[in-house]
Amino acid sequence: MRHENEPGGRRVSACILCECNCGVEVLVGADGRTFDRIRGDRRHPTSRGYTCNKALRLDSYQNGGTGRITSPLRRRPDGTYEEIGWDTAIAQIAAGLRRVQRRHGGESIFYYGGGGQGNHLGGAYASATRAAFGSRYCSSPLAQEKTGDFWVCARMLGGYNRAWPTSISRSARAPTRTRSRR
Repeated sequence: MRHENEPGGRRVSACILCECNCGVEVLVGADGRTFDRIRGDRRHPTSRGYTCNKALRLDSYQNGGTGRITSPLRRRPDGTYEEIGWDTAIAQIAAGLRRVQRRHGGESIFYYGGGGQGNHLGGAYASATRAAFGSRYCSSPLAQEKTGDFWVCARMLGGYNRAWPTSISRSARAPTRTRSRR
């Protein structure tokens, strides 16, 4: 059996692809870089073994580098792409959003941003960006990852969340609805 700190060992960690930071167990390949196996960590205090598909594909994100885009691309009239600089890309995107705003109104621009421990810019700049374009609607990766869980827990189960420690009594978590007697 390999020691946990040697290449190829088992590692306990957390996924950083969204704000939930689900616990994962990773079996690191002999090369010390690839992941031979990834699964949810049942001992993690909040996720308790749950992971979404993103966490299970961490090896692909880290090591699937072929074909990875490394700079902004612009489509040419013939359908192929050319690399452009960041300043050019940002200016062209902003100009395109301004055209949409002028033609259809800012409320037609749907803001989607944020997510993961490595991408907090959506949270920091969302309000300013939406205000600049008059955007009214927004969303984040939470809509895909956990909305169902939050909705079910908050609305149907009176606020109970599986992530809460079991030491918290049900009555302390949230009030429950009682049926009135006739």
